Amino acid sequence: MKTLFGILLAILVVASIVTWKTLPSVASDAPVLYWVTDPNPARTEQIRTFRKWLADNGHPDMTVLVDTVNLASEKVLVQGVSGVCGDLLDHTGGAAMRFRQAVGLLEDVTEWAEEMGFDVSKTFAVLRTELTVDGRQFAFPSNVSSDAMWVNVEAFENVGMERPPKQWTFEEFEEIGREFVKRANANEPGSLRRYFFLPDVDVSVMARTMGGAIYNETQSACVIDSEGYRRALGLRYKWTYEDRLLPTTADKGSFAALSGYGGVNFALFAQGNFAMVRSGRWASIAFRKYTDDRKKAGREPLKLAVSEDPYGDFRCSVGYTRATAMYAGGKQKDLAKYFMAYLASEEYNMNIVIDGDALPPNPVYTKTEEFLRPKDRPEEWQHPWGSVHETFVEIMGELGISPEFSPFVLDAVADRYIWEITDKYMNNMLSLEAATAHMQQRINEELQRSLQEDPGKVPLYEERVALQKQIDELRARGELVPLSWIANPYWRYYYTLHKLADETK
Repeated sequence: MKTLFGILLAILVVASIVTWKTLPSVASDAPVLYWVTDPNPARTEQIRTFRKWLADNGHPDMTVLVDTVNLASEKVLVQGVSGVCGDLLDHTGGAAMRFRQAVGLLEDVTEWAEEMGFDVSKTFAVLRTELTVDGRQFAFPSNVSSDAMWVNVEAFENVGMERPPKQWTFEEFEEIGREFVKRANANEPGSLRRYFFLPDVDVSVMARTMGGAIYNETQSACVIDSEGYRRALGLRYKWTYEDRLLPTTADKGSFAALSGYGGVNFALFAQGNFAMVRSGRWASIAFRKYTDDRKKAGREPLKLAVSEDPYGDFRCSVGYTRATAMYAGGKQKDLAKYFMAYLASEEYNMNIVIDGDALPPNPVYTKTEEFLRPKDRPEEWQHPWGSVHETFVEIMGELGISPEFSPFVLDAVADRYIWEITDKYMNNMLSLEAATAHMQQRINEELQRSLQEDPGKVPLYEERVALQKQIDELRARGELVPLSWIANPYWRYYYTLHKLADETK
């Protein structure tokens, strides 16, 4: 078996090198940087603006060639260890950044960032853990996302209902959703349903609003087997199979396949089969296309609003980023640093503002007229409820918390356990109580296995466990906990909100 794996690895390495060597070149006398990123059409304008920014600021000339072929994580890993990776590597979320940093693929850019103005102070504060490891910076945002409920106001008007409120509890969400699907499907024959409240919900975000975290305060243990997480998971089941607010797997299969940016969910939302869809501001790219198509057909633009995620005990959400990092094995790092500085520039940020591709890295540019009220898109802000763009900034600044993680467990492994066990629960193969208990057990077992494989992390783990014991003792006595003791960004938010932390320590 080991021989087989060795042969397969060798084949992958050779294929990776061949792929890299055969990448198309560009007709340019300037040095070329390879940017491993997605095939967004906006990249053409971003690269054009980059070269203009270089010239305007007296920086060395260079150009960038987009590499969309090798974006997959496994390709980046194989090419990275083979020494033939792109100069600039995109990833979504801190999990990918932490993994690539752990295996030595990413360059520490801390000093360059401070010198050239793309340090973490130039972006949203909530993203610090998405860009740094042990206080050192390894990436800078290409764009920033907070998710919310895009509302098809026309779908509600068609059934004689008002659009949902901007803020709503789970109870309000359920009541409005049940009434919508009742009215929307009133004329459908038999048990056929063609209209739903939305495609799905995010259980982890729902759980957050009820004190349901994945890890404890020091990230030293999984605590997902909690009342908050069970309640959130139970609501997803109820809204799918009892209230029928969300489509089942069979329901989704009954819809004809639709294509386009954002996939079938955006298309079904645009035509009213989903009253809402949960996404970031980047969905406006697709919705503008649908609006343009409607205008060409002589119809009114999509009538859109944005509501926050519903909540249980208190409001909170999640903030994350698509970020760019520098390949540690690159031969042109002295040039790549200019591209990372460009990501913090006004020129690049305004590209994101105008394209609608999520939020710009620097929050300063979310206060501009171009962001809030784009003059060529009046349908996005000329409403009694204001600009659809504002809610995403408010969520990011007021409610956003970066995703949870533990330095002692690979994010991908923990996520896989959660997804697999959630699927079993949704298919009636596990009870609710057994599902969350099983998640917690599997993740904690993985944590211990990981420590055995990497004993270098044991001292930090033991330090965190001892600190967790002190936190638990203070909580039991009803005393404030020093905020500096809390590593988990979710619990830092929770303790601050509920005045359980001593913020001076």
